[in-house]
Amino acid sequence: MPDSNENAQDSFELLACHECDYLYKLPPLEERTLARCHRCGSVLAEGDGDSIDNTLAFTMAALICFVIANAYPILGLRAAGQEQFYTLFYGAVVLSKFDLGAVGFVVFLTTILFPLLSMIGLLYVLIPIKTGRRPRYFIPIFKFTLALLPWGMIGVYMLGVLVSIVKLGDLATVVPGWGLYALVSLLLVSVAAVTTLNPRIIWQTADRLQQVKSDGGVDSKQIDNSSQGSHNVSLPDSP
Repeated sequence: MPDSNENAQDSFELLACHECDYLYKLPPLEERTLARCHRCGSVLAEGDGDSIDNTLAFTMAALICFVIANAYPILGLRAAGQEQFYTLFYGAVVLSKFDLGAVGFVVFLTTILFPLLSMIGLLYVLIPIKTGRRPRYFIPIFKFTLALLPWGMIGVYMLGVLVSIVKLGDLATVVPGWGLYALVSLLLVSVAAVTTLNPRIIWQTADRLQQVKSDGGVDSKQIDNSSQGSHNVSLPDSP
C-alpha cells in the first residue's frame, strides 16, 4: 500500500497558477480537458494526449516543404523575352546586392536558418521521445528550440512575396514556381506544429523516461499511456 500511494503522488505535477501564483498538484489530464485555478479561474493546463504525435507529424511535413521551397524557385519574372527566377535563398542574396546586406542577413536568419534549426531541434527531441527514449542533451536543445520558435518569420516573408507579386504585375509577367506552393504549405504546417506543441507534456514525458531509465526500465507503451493520462481533473491543493 505505501508503494501505491507513492506512485500516485509521483503522478501529480506541482504547478503554479500564472495569474495568482497559487500552487497545485496537477494530475495527468485527459485529452481536451482543462484544469482551472480555484482561486482566479484562469486556465492552468490543457490535456492533449496526441500533442507529441501531432507536432511530430506537422514538423516532418514542414521540413519536407522547407526543402522543396529552397530547391525550387518561388517565383519568376518574364519581361522583354527574358526570364529570371528567384529562390528563397536568392531573395536574401539579392538584398545584399542593393546595399541592404543587413536586411538580407536578417531575412536569411528569420526565414531560413532559424526555422530550419527549430524543425531540426523539434525532430531531435520528439523522435526519441516517441520511441521511448530521452534524447541526449534534451534540456539545452529543447530550451534553445523553444527560444527560436518566435523568430521564425516565414509568414512575414510570405506577405512580402504577395506584395511583390501585386507590385510587379504591371511591369512584368509574374510566374509562380513550385517553391511558392511549398512556401504556402510550409507556412500552414508550421503554424499547425506550433499550435499543437505542448511543452508541458514533452517535459513530463522526458522526465518520466529519465526516471524509468534510472529505475531499471519499463515498457515504453506503459510510458505513453501514462503520459496521455486517464484521470479526471481534480486539483488537490498543495500542503
